Amino acid sequence: MPVYQYQNKDGTKLWKFRAYAEDVFGNRKQSERKGFVTKKEAQLAEMNFKLADKSEHSNMTFYELWLLYKEEKELKLKKQSFRTINSRFENYILPYFKDYKLNKITNNVYIKWQKEIESKGFKHKYNSSLHTAMVGILNYGIRFYGLKENVASLTGNFQRKTELKKNVDFWSYEEYEKFIEVVDDIVYKSFFETLYYTGLRQGEALALNWNDFKDGVLNINKTISKETINGEHIINTPKTTNSIRRVKLDDNLIKQLDELKQFYKKYVGFEDNWFIFGGLEPLSPSTIGRRKNKYCDKADVKKIRIHDFRHSHASLLLSKNVPITVISQRLGHSDINMTLNTYSHMIPKDEDKAIDILNQLKSNN
Repeated sequence: MPVYQYQNKDGTKLWKFRAYAEDVFGNRKQSERKGFVTKKEAQLAEMNFKLADKSEHSNMTFYELWLLYKEEKELKLKKQSFRTINSRFENYILPYFKDYKLNKITNNVYIKWQKEIESKGFKHKYNSSLHTAMVGILNYGIRFYGLKENVASLTGNFQRKTELKKNVDFWSYEEYEKFIEVVDDIVYKSFFETLYYTGLRQGEALALNWNDFKDGVLNINKTISKETINGEHIINTPKTTNSIRRVKLDDNLIKQLDELKQFYKKYVGFEDNWFIFGGLEPLSPSTIGRRKNKYCDKADVKKIRIHDFRHSHASLLLSKNVPITVISQRLGHSDINMTLNTYSHMIPKDEDKAIDILNQLKSNN
């Protein structure tokens, strides 16, 4: 049957399909699925529904399910997100489960796979992402192909092992001043200044154009991938809504960016849609890394990663007693717990101050 467009309660236009199929008892029933954003998504879902054989799911292999699941994910996900999930399956899931019939993936099989993954020494966070991927594809099998249960959900996630928390690396303000003093290129100086005084991620900074810089504020609403497709830069919206934010700049940084814009205006054809850091094309991450290391050697300061400029910004603000909530907002963290988990060891220990306050309470009674 064809797909239909309908109006959702909030007024948006969505797609749905209706189709007949036999259940496990042989009864012919009409089913309806709603909520598809595009007609193509609805048509794909309708096709998957019709192909589903509720009584013969045991004949489907994990690889056959993956090919169908992969098609849906490629349609719905951003290119970068799709490449990430595709990599997880290709490297660490398909090599183990590819030829299994779906109903042969038992609790014991799943635990053996978890042990094999744990032997590779990945961090718990990455192991969990593989488990989440398995839960997702098996739920897809339940929805469309009659799979009776999700063995990944029933077995549970990887057991969390005690991991030594990696301390973040950063520069003190004095170290940063030594570094920036030797940077003799206005574009790279502006780039490093922006990272240090805003805490932006590298991809967020490289995606900025001059339309994003207004009234002393940077509007962060996109990020640029380190990879390219056919030589084209991949620019996406950030992964989380919290990463979309407005970051206020200090007076010195505003002045620095104004000077950089005047520098670009000397070029014929300058437009506000040029990248702030690079012009017609954004700076290359590999070239940024080489320049940064060269300046570190010249300034005789320790080498830190580009991402550590972000940690240095957080450290600077914490040392000046800026509230953790403000720091979390500037960094675009999804919640304050992420900020606390990352930087709690940097927060000044003021227990003596707390004791003084408690003693004053008692002395006033």
